[in-house]
Amino acid sequence: MKQYDLISLRSFVAVVNSGSFNKAAEQLETSTAAISRRVASLEAELGVRLLNRTTRRIDLTESGRQYHADVTAILEALEEAEERINCDRQAISGSLRIAAPLSFGTQCLGPLLPPFLQRHPELRLQVQLEDRFTDLIADQVDLSIRIGSLTDSSYVATHITELPRVVCASPGYIKCMGMPRIPADLKSHNCLHYNNVTLREEWGFRGDNGAISVEVGGTFCANNGELLRDAALQGVGVISLPQFIVQEALDKAQLIPLLTAYTTAPMGLYVLRPTRSFTPARIQLFIEYLKSAYTNPV
Repeated sequence: MKQYDLISLRSFVAVVNSGSFNKAAEQLETSTAAISRRVASLEAELGVRLLNRTTRRIDLTESGRQYHADVTAILEALEEAEERINCDRQAISGSLRIAAPLSFGTQCLGPLLPPFLQRHPELRLQVQLEDRFTDLIADQVDLSIRIGSLTDSSYVATHITELPRVVCASPGYIKCMGMPRIPADLKSHNCLHYNNVTLREEWGFRGDNGAISVEVGGTFCANNGELLRDAALQGVGVISLPQFIVQEALDKAQLIPLLTAYTTAPMGLYVLRPTRSFTPARIQLFIEYLKSAYTNPV
């Protein structure tokens, strides 16, 4: 049986998962040249080509596809073995890579991280804030925090809490365009919303007669709540955002809550993690910590 360098195996998997030698080098904190040498050495040792390289993309060969699946399973098994050995230790160590939306990360997640690190001083946190759907495998992320509806069937989702949502607009906008009295009135308003694909979406409400869904549209949509809030503050239109994003503006009367006779459908807060038979202790601990933080807020 051939002897393989574990670092070379990890380098190969990182290249495939990220789709780039450069990204793999960033993830493994080394140079692109080092990653390239490791993969080339692995191919030479095996006597087969694992990757087809072009100037634009990297594709797996048929042999590479099977080898990637087998090596991924081996590396996950090694990680699980290490976790099982260390599960009885008091101190949790290693790296925990977290992805979260930008607004939530700065306003809600940020204050929760120092106490968590104080409890687990041997743990290393790596946080990336971005307003896109994170590919946990390609980006080598342990868990991703998601707000809103879920469509990823390939991940394990844990529900953390429901985030209240507020429909509001600036006093100037209301003075110019009028106050909506019922959800259906929003059809004649400029509604700004989360979305980077289409200019229309549905907003949900609940009134005395049950659930109401209104299709809204507007001149502006974005994948960042603070950008939408700032547009609303300047009188561009109506927004429906998590309360934590607009609370300060509401307190200062810079934004006015609308349709208060109706209950606005909240937005779910979830943690997504890759599907595995064994969840590392550091991931499970963080999920439990986050759930506790929202169940028993300080």
